[in-house]
Amino acid sequence: MKKNWTTIVAAAATTWMLLAAPGCSSDSNEPHQDAGTDTGTGADTGPVPPPAPVDVVAAGVRWVGRVDITTDAAHPRFSWSGTGFVAKFMGTSLTAQLKTSGSPQIFKAVIDDIPQAPFTAVANTNAMYPIAMGLPSDVHKVELYRQTEGPQGETQLTGLTTDGTLMDPPAGPGKLFEVIGDSITCGYGDLGKLGDADCYPTESHWDTYERVAAGMLNAEVSTIAASGRGVIRNYGGDTTGTMPMIYPQTLTNLATPAWDFHIEPQAVVINLGTNDISNNKGDPGDAFRDTYVQLMTTVRTNYPDAWIIGIIGPLLSGTDLTTIQGHIKDAVDMLAAAGDQKVEFFNMIQPQTSDKFACQYHPNVDENMIMATQLAGELHAKLGW
Repeated sequence: MKKNWTTIVAAAATTWMLLAAPGCSSDSNEPHQDAGTDTGTGADTGPVPPPAPVDVVAAGVRWVGRVDITTDAAHPRFSWSGTGFVAKFMGTSLTAQLKTSGSPQIFKAVIDDIPQAPFTAVANTNAMYPIAMGLPSDVHKVELYRQTEGPQGETQLTGLTTDGTLMDPPAGPGKLFEVIGDSITCGYGDLGKLGDADCYPTESHWDTYERVAAGMLNAEVSTIAASGRGVIRNYGGDTTGTMPMIYPQTLTNLATPAWDFHIEPQAVVINLGTNDISNNKGDPGDAFRDTYVQLMTTVRTNYPDAWIIGIIGPLLSGTDLTTIQGHIKDAVDMLAAAGDQKVEFFNMIQPQTSDKFACQYHPNVDENMIMATQLAGELHAKLGW
């Protein structure tokens, strides 16, 4: 950290304390058609990535994303979008026993690198779900990822059963980035249609821009996102449970156990600001900028070597877009001026067109693919992946 970093943190501290006011939120964004403008980037020191992240193995599998193994190491709990595990076994079948709380939860299995149709786990049960069946008797890799976002409840892996032998899980690719976001990053309704009343049944993290970008780069992604959340205020205008407030949590809805940040990604992407200004709320002002600085400072404190990349899109346009872009650029410039050499505003995400609308105007899989290609290119440029 540079010696004048404290000045930047102090400048945001007063605003940060004023944000802890009551409220709640849900997400739904209005469509926008106008073209946005590109503004500014931070410093670029070239593709020098930090060390590869460590692997987390618990209950016989390797975990991707945040997982609680402190409460019950034999039965890990997880909730953030896209969190899951990778297993390897010798045999023909593998069944997972999943305990759920809250709403029904959708999962995506990937068998020997081939994605399978999603399945839904019944709410508030502890039930068995066949993940792989009828395979040739051989060594197989099985991945299972949560598609439903964290506010819908927790999942606990209570058992794995195979007709053969569970083996040590394969090692990770050594490339990890984290994304902090809202409904866009969750994949809220990305498989749905514009007129759908309920977007959660068509929510697919597997089809989000960050997951697709990870696939392009042979990397893994940890998603920390929740629908309707903003930096200082949520979609409904309330200020409780904003993303900076819940970002330190291992499980979305629970303050404990806190995440210990022991796994350092090589980059952190922040896609926040849509809910702070959408729904005719107007300019969130300097408080947005200062709290964005505080969020990036938290990231930097926990991940000293990671690139921090601010983006915004693709639902905003016009004045709303340029306003939020300006605040993000100002926040990035403040950290860069304080000496941070690995922070930037990547402003290439353009407003989506009407043919890319999914449920409640959220980006469909085609729009997510466009964003994935842009993000993968930028991560390649910064990290050399």
